[in-house]
Amino acid sequence: MAYVCLDGSYGEGGGQILRMAAALAALTGTPAEISNIRAGRSKPGLQPQHLAAVSAAARLCDAELHGAAVGSRVLRFTPRAAVAPGEYTIEIGTAGAAPLVLQTVLLPLALAPGRAGLPAGTVSTVRITGGTHVPHAPTVEYLQAVYLPALARMGVSAEVTMPRAGFYPRGGGELRAAIAPAAGLRPLTFSTRGAALEIVATILTAELPDHVGARGAAAAARALGTLGLPGQVARRALPSNGPGAAVVVTVRGAGGHAGFSALGERGKPMERVVEEAFTDFQRWWQSGAAGDAHLADQLVLPAALAPGESRWTTPTVSEHLRTVLWVAAQFLPIRYAIEERDDGVAEVRMAR
Repeated sequence: MAYVCLDGSYGEGGGQILRMAAALAALTGTPAEISNIRAGRSKPGLQPQHLAAVSAAARLCDAELHGAAVGSRVLRFTPRAAVAPGEYTIEIGTAGAAPLVLQTVLLPLALAPGRAGLPAGTVSTVRITGGTHVPHAPTVEYLQAVYLPALARMGVSAEVTMPRAGFYPRGGGELRAAIAPAAGLRPLTFSTRGAALEIVATILTAELPDHVGARGAAAAARALGTLGLPGQVARRALPSNGPGAAVVVTVRGAGGHAGFSALGERGKPMERVVEEAFTDFQRWWQSGAAGDAHLADQLVLPAALAPGESRWTTPTVSEHLRTVLWVAAQFLPIRYAIEERDDGVAEVRMAR
């Protein structure tokens, strides 16, 4: 059996190679072998959240796994069946990022051909426990306001709810998703942002005094006023098994979406959390790019699966983006190019 063999230390060299490879192996039925997993990290090899993601993808297609253990530096993923819709529960067991695990299984389930005995149009449900607001990962609010609306433009219908938040380092949060079957994907054009149709700054707190959220909301209102932009400020007190705080700024434009977040931590004033999120937002806003840098690499998988040409702009070309483009090209007959313009904005073009 021919395997797609990937060097897990390539490019960014992180967990995204594993998640992307697992999703593509499940979608295409192509076995994959990833070696040198996270070789350059302080804790090399599979960590619990990576193991949860690849194990979840394996369940979708009854894949045989070799090397599926914490610390393993080589993993073999061999699908034995087509992806089937259904009900799935995934427990990360740590504060590992539940949104990243969901992104691993969402498109395979949306495009699942179905299983004998299940009615046509079966909606898949996914329940994931772990971290919902953790460093270096999208928040649930980002999924809801940025990622899922972008997928909706491509023909994917999914809803995400969060019964309980899980902040780093405790975790213990819960994410639920309902994923409708998609007949196929349409190419996406996110080249020009256009007018901002909606800007929302959401102040999130859990198990903290009320004044913390109030100060965050006031700081967000001041930031919007300073920038001279219309926007809404929303406050949410989240159920959680521990304290936590976050600020998420999301933008829906006529031709693009973006989101920016910052997390609270002990001794860090809420005003500084707001400042961090708005600094990233302002930098993106001034760039004129249609999407943020994180969305740029998250669009690679759906664009690689859509016939025709997709195009999107990003304020910066991250190593993450270059890496996931490389992974997609190992599984699918895609052509892609990155055009970096004089103003610093780059356009990604992908055709299949």
